[in-house]
Amino acid sequence: MTGPVHLSCDALGRLMGEILARAGVPAGEREIVVEVLLEATMAGYLSHGVMRVPLYVEAIRKGRIHPGVRPRVLRRSPSALHLDAGHGLGPVSATEAVGRATEMAASGGVGCVSVVRAADVARLGSYVIEPAREGFVCLLLVNDAGGNPNVAPWGSTEPFLSTNPLAAGIPRRGAAPIVIDISTSVAAAGRLKMLAAEGRKAPGGWLIDGAGQPCSDPAAALDVPPRAALLPLGGMLAGHKGFALSLLVDVLAGALSGAGCSAGDLESSDRNGLFVLAVDPGHFLSREGFLDRVEEYVQRLKGLRTAPGVEEILVPGERAHRERERARAEGLHLDPGIWAPVRALMDELGLAEE
Repeated sequence: MTGPVHLSCDALGRLMGEILARAGVPAGEREIVVEVLLEATMAGYLSHGVMRVPLYVEAIRKGRIHPGVRPRVLRRSPSALHLDAGHGLGPVSATEAVGRATEMAASGGVGCVSVVRAADVARLGSYVIEPAREGFVCLLLVNDAGGNPNVAPWGSTEPFLSTNPLAAGIPRRGAAPIVIDISTSVAAAGRLKMLAAEGRKAPGGWLIDGAGQPCSDPAAALDVPPRAALLPLGGMLAGHKGFALSLLVDVLAGALSGAGCSAGDLESSDRNGLFVLAVDPGHFLSREGFLDRVEEYVQRLKGLRTAPGVEEILVPGERAHRERERARAEGLHLDPGIWAPVRALMDELGLAEE
């Protein structure tokens, strides 16, 4: 295999569904997982999309993820809910948490859900799009419950923090929602995995080694134990800001749920803590008034003078939305290095590309 693999979005969705079926994932859960992973792939986040399929299958086979296990309620109130995901599939747990938060927000203005023992949820931005389309502001924070250290805190060279991502969806009138989806490190760990799969170097300013020197080998940060660490968002110049955001994610997603905060624990994987907050603007100003102000804000942003070489000011999520539309029309072109683990799994299961 030398060139990119070309698949339609529908074909990739069916293929992922068949692989998950062979792994024992029930039909309803397969639909949720495929929808989340396909959205991420179409939006250009391959490391959080199709690349997750072999990882999920491996985790299921090793007993770290339990298909068919749904979250159970630990504690509830009119506007708050504490759930135990029971190591079920992460996309299933996150989808239910977001759904429950928006239900509470619809009736009381705000809804907050905390989740413990959640498996990997892939791209956070995938979960906040639909609530925003329905008129809710939705915030999702995820930590690794103390495990998967790959980010050095500000002032250290030792990988101790997880990438601790956060996402937010904001409604717009007559346009795709604003979707903020960032890690609190300079890059997501999945980006390093994608660079390693493609045989590429990490950009300057992403990694430091144990002596605090720049490093360009993504595999150094993926080794167990790691030989390099990602820098917090802001890098060497302003990494204290990313460090502060990472601490916030750890506290809200890890401490509040009981999952635990970053501890540099290499063994603690697939037990994320989640924090979801949904807000219904209709219980505050009004939905229409809120949308008026958001749209006025966006139009003013887009009317600003652009920097040299910049054709258009894009709001967060706009590029990903255009990528999804392009992928829907033209199909997906996947790098051979990224496709290889999926191809190997297909060969093992006796599946063929459409």
